[in-house]
Amino acid sequence: MNKVVGLFWIMLQILAGNLSGMEKIASHEACRDRAGGLLAWYKPEVPGAAYAQVAGLAANFLKSVPVEPVSGLKLYMVHADFNGPEQDENYFKGTSGTDWMPNPACVFAGFVQSLAVDYRVFSGDDSYLGLVRECLDQMLENGTTPQDWPWPGCPYASADPRSPIYQGATHWENLRRGDGLHCLEPDKVGELGAGYLKFYEITGEDKYLAAAIRCADALAANVREVRADTNRFAHEFDSRSPWPFRVNARTGLVVDEYSSNVVEPVRLLDELVRIAGRTGLEKGKAEAYLKAREIAWSWLFAKNGPLKTYIWNGYFEDIPSDPKLLNRVQITPLETARYILRHPEYDPNWRKDVPALLHWVASVFATDSLDAIKEQTWCFAPMGSHTARYASVCALYYEMSGDELYKEEARRFFNFATYMCEDNGYVWVGPGWPTAWFSDGYGDYIKHFMEGLGAVPEWAPAGEDHLLRSTSIVRTLACQPRRISYTTFDKEATEVLRLTGKPVRITVGSQPLNERDRLDGPGWTWNKLKSGGILRISHLGGTDISIEK
Repeated sequence: MNKVVGLFWIMLQILAGNLSGMEKIASHEACRDRAGGLLAWYKPEVPGAAYAQVAGLAANFLKSVPVEPVSGLKLYMVHADFNGPEQDENYFKGTSGTDWMPNPACVFAGFVQSLAVDYRVFSGDDSYLGLVRECLDQMLENGTTPQDWPWPGCPYASADPRSPIYQGATHWENLRRGDGLHCLEPDKVGELGAGYLKFYEITGEDKYLAAAIRCADALAANVREVRADTNRFAHEFDSRSPWPFRVNARTGLVVDEYSSNVVEPVRLLDELVRIAGRTGLEKGKAEAYLKAREIAWSWLFAKNGPLKTYIWNGYFEDIPSDPKLLNRVQITPLETARYILRHPEYDPNWRKDVPALLHWVASVFATDSLDAIKEQTWCFAPMGSHTARYASVCALYYEMSGDELYKEEARRFFNFATYMCEDNGYVWVGPGWPTAWFSDGYGDYIKHFMEGLGAVPEWAPAGEDHLLRSTSIVRTLACQPRRISYTTFDKEATEVLRLTGKPVRITVGSQPLNERDRLDGPGWTWNKLKSGGILRISHLGGTDISIEK
């Protein structure tokens, strides 16, 4: 639908009382249905149409981010937050970044998932690989601990603004805010370590595999067994976590003992063990990774672990030290729920545990009169990225359970999150917070909409062909009018696509793949929609897939 028709539709809806033409959310006029429910600002009449739109706007915005003149690096390498071109005339000079501490490990890991893994495949635009590679190489060369330290070969979670060298956020050290010199965060070691590994699976470049292994080695060597005694009368529990939240990488001194975010290290360790036979990983390393992974995963469900205590604490790199564990965050329970949904074999009670996590987040971080999620109890403000995160996990749970209530919840919260993105791709932190963060607005924003489209593919754009999701890393993709071909890292995988028409032939390598009624083995299924349809493919024994229409 073109812009003129879209405006005409909106005017009709306003006259009919279906939309409010007065209310504003961030920079957009709010669109509401007859019952008062919030619709997305872009093509509000088409459920889901805005999700790919805002992801694309945000991703494209990053392509033209200017260089910061002091460091000579792109703004997202040396600043956490910034004002955009409409907020600050200095943006194009590269000087609109604030003096707040950058968070490179989190940002770069988010870029790997949002840009290299997700949006690159959705859009077919390989140029995002260059952007992400530049970030990862910057971290490897200028933000990694020496090999002779207790935490060797690890990325720093924070830095000083405009500094091309990352070694912790020193400006706030005396205030006990942030990490401090030579301090790192083990959960970010896992998070970016997993990012290195994904980039290796895309590119085949061994230096990223080596970086991932160094991160895993440090995590395995420094894991702590902290599960509570199973004695039913035991009442004194270890208040530490398997890895501390903050630790001095040079001395090994623990700065903050507790972080509930063990799912990021688990992601890294699980994947390295899964592909060990293909990478030649030493048997001893694989065994150490399995042991560390088991300690962490068991602690999650132990009676002193966060799935029992709900002490979801310790993620954000810029908070003060919190020895009393007073702060609560939404990111870790939601990312834990996401991992459980992707690997339900690790949690037989996922049908109870995941809704419990979703309900807790929705209750604790709810926003009055808005379908929005706040960030943390120490920064109790609604934000777009965290709202989109909640929506994406709801969408995944709907896909797994079939419960329509979670699909509707996902739609409502995604709709709100779209309003944070302006037409030029600048993404507000939240409706009352017009600055932008490279983590929240980009690395941690785009991927959630992509997750939603994979879980609910009818939300993907009609009249277009898109590969929405694969259980494997997708290495290459070529899209032509009558033929789509792609290569996966794994021989055994499943994919979800939204296509303009039903395929006439699908092959894996040179072997044809047959249409099936159910996808309970190798083959493909077609779900016809009003426009085009949804293609699901299951394949094993080959990585080169070709779809002819």
